[in-house]
Amino acid sequence: MKKSWILPCLLLPLLCGCEQVEALVGRFRQPETVSERPPVRVRTVEAGRADHLPGQVYTGETEPERSVVLTAPYGGTLTGLPVSKGDFVAGGQTVAVVRSQSVESALDIAEATLSQAQDAHARMLKVYPSGAVPEVQKVDVETQLAKAEAAERAARRAVANGTVKTPYRGVIGELYVDRGVEVLPGQRIALLMDISRLNIRIEVHENDISSVVVGTPATVSIPALGLDDLPAVVAERGYVASPLSRSYACILQLAEQVPGLMPGMAVKAAFAAPLPTEDRIVVPAAAVQMDTQGKYVWTVEDGRVLKTRVTLDGFTGRGVAIRSGLIPGDRVIVEGWQKVSTGMKVTEE
Repeated sequence: MKKSWILPCLLLPLLCGCEQVEALVGRFRQPETVSERPPVRVRTVEAGRADHLPGQVYTGETEPERSVVLTAPYGGTLTGLPVSKGDFVAGGQTVAVVRSQSVESALDIAEATLSQAQDAHARMLKVYPSGAVPEVQKVDVETQLAKAEAAERAARRAVANGTVKTPYRGVIGELYVDRGVEVLPGQRIALLMDISRLNIRIEVHENDISSVVVGTPATVSIPALGLDDLPAVVAERGYVASPLSRSYACILQLAEQVPGLMPGMAVKAAFAAPLPTEDRIVVPAAAVQMDTQGKYVWTVEDGRVLKTRVTLDGFTGRGVAIRSGLIPGDRVIVEGWQKVSTGMKVTEE
């Protein structure tokens, strides 16, 4: 009786037919899940000639051509602070006065010592012609007088240094202390900025810094003033990278000073394309990668990623020149290349 189920199972294909059996068996199969990875979003640029490529835009801010933090020469009481934040000051103008009891006492001691040495020297001169004073004693008295004079000058200079003055004309950008407080040696008192000429500081990524040299032309936009396409040039090129952003600080100088421009204003800068000396394809430096077989770029064709081998031909103001491997119109990935591989579907931005 236990094996009575075998016969119906053997006869089932004959009675029901193959199609019905397949449908019956399909009811017990686990459904197959078909899923395809969604396309990765990347940013691409069109490979083209040097004079047709859009420039890389860098953000930055304006800064004074020179600035200095005025500090306390020694510890003491800040008895004078005759300036306020935002005041325009001339060169050599007093910014703060620091008084120190120990420094003033040192001057009193130096003056007393000098007076004593001068008196001894005057007495020696009265008796020296008569031969009552040996030559050795005369030299010693003169030496003590010279030491006392030097000590007095140093002590007087230290007291004078308590008056903090500006090294050049400018504006007081910041005050770090208030009048009447006790300051420590080297403590910040005020920030002096020379704003007669303002420069622009931008951060250039390590992938692009090789194409930036002193004298490279650029255009600057200042959104706060509603100004665009202001001519500028690279005045300084950074050589020390930031450990966090891996970028280099570069200084741009405007061709002309802009009325209303203030330190700290946000700017946008783009390097102008140089006149092409030959017909070369140029891509942003960030697009070029390297593996054990050489240089390559990721390109997009019909929504799929391709690994395209390239040969470089130096740098230009707009990026890396390509000798072979690309043709004008190729779509090159410049952002998001870390997430792609050959044949992957992508969505371009």
